[in-house]
Parts: sequence; C-alpha cells; structure tokens
Amino acid sequence: MRRILNYLSQVWLTDVALTALLFFLVVDIFLSYSLGVFGSFRLGNTILFSAILITGTLVASRNRILRTLVFSWAILAFVFTWVKYWFPHQIFVLTGNSLALVFLVLLTALILSQAFREGPTTFHRITGAVAAYLMVGLMWSLAYYLIALLVPGAFNVQSSPSSIHGDSLQSNLFYFSFVTLTTIGYGDIVPVHPIVRMLTILEGVVGQLFPAILIARLVSLQVQSKKKT
Repeated sequence: MRRILNYLSQVWLTDVALTALLFFLVVDIFLSYSLGVFGSFRLGNTILFSAILITGTLVASRNRILRTLVFSWAILAFVFTWVKYWFPHQIFVLTGNSLALVFLVLLTALILSQAFREGPTTFHRITGAVAAYLMVGLMWSLAYYLIALLVPGAFNVQSSPSSIHGDSLQSNLFYFSFVTLTTIGYGDIVPVHPIVRMLTILEGVVGQLFPAILIARLVSLQVQSKKKT
C-alpha cells in the first residue's frame, strides 16, 4: 500500500497534475458565465473553484517551502470559499476572494516554474503553460470583482440593472477579464475607475506577451533537449 501511495504521489508531482488542473480550469471558464446568466453562479463556481484548489495543491513543487506555502494558502482559500457561499456577507466575500487571488498568484508562479524547467517539451508541459495562461484570466477577474465591491460604479455594464449586482456582476467581470486577456474588447462592459483602467491595460499587455514568451521558451527548451540528446 505504501508503494502504491508513493507511486500516486510521484505521478501527481509530475506533469499529469497540470493536465488535470487544465481540465477543471476549462470547465470553470466555459460554465461560470452561463451559470451567472441562469442565476446559479455561486454554487457552481464554488464547486468548480474548490476542484481547482484541490488539484492545484497536487501541482506541487520540489521546493518544500513553496509546497507548504501553496498548500497552506489553499486550505485557507478553500475554507473561505465555502464560508462566503453559506454566509455571503461582504467581509467574507472580500476575504474569500482575496485569499483565492493570492493562491492563484502563487500557483501560477509555481506552475510556470514547473512548466519551464529544464527538459524536453512534452504535451503535459504545454498544458501546464496553457493552464497558467487561463489562471491569469481568473486572477484578473477576482481583482476586478474586489475593486467593484469596494468601489461601486467602477464598471459600466451595458445590460440589465441586475447585471451590476452580486453573482451577475461577478459573472460579467469573469467574462470581461477573458475578453480583455484575449484583446477582443466587445465594449459591452467598460472600465470607468482609473485603477480598473490601468489593470485592464496591464491585462491586455500580458495577454499579448504571454503567448509569445511561452512559444519562445518551449521552443528553446526543445532545441536544448535535442542538443543534449
């Protein structure tokens, strides 16, 4: 039994965990906005984000300090994710989203260090880099939502009045984040507050530079691997 557990642990410490994380991220991205439209955003998003938290802790680093930090923060974020679901008071919502934002920052840095480490370019390594890119969109959506809670009217949402409150607002900002990250920019949600505008510009820049840097790094890793071989 111990050998089996050790084997499973080693499997999750490798690139396989990145693929599992990417799966939950894609499901979350494609379902979250739809859940917000149909008024069931909180439950669905809580379940999906909990799966991301659990899977994210399995994408562990060989560095014990980083692994402990990410795991500890994941526990806090997981607890407050469900606390804010059962008790949707603003203080719990702010705390839960802040913890989730910090966890995503730590996990993205950890995933990039694992995906860009020395070695040949594998399928799971590519999925890890894609997962990091999608997590950037999640990070910005949480940042937008925190600002919207603290500064009402920071966004001008050209839709029904109900879309600027509660779950509908978070769902719309989730959509706005990925529209900005991919530099599509439909214009149906407009940032008004100066801080939000600066964050929007920064996300657009990251959305342009990340794929270019990603492709360059993966190609260089593959070339170096072939030379060593």
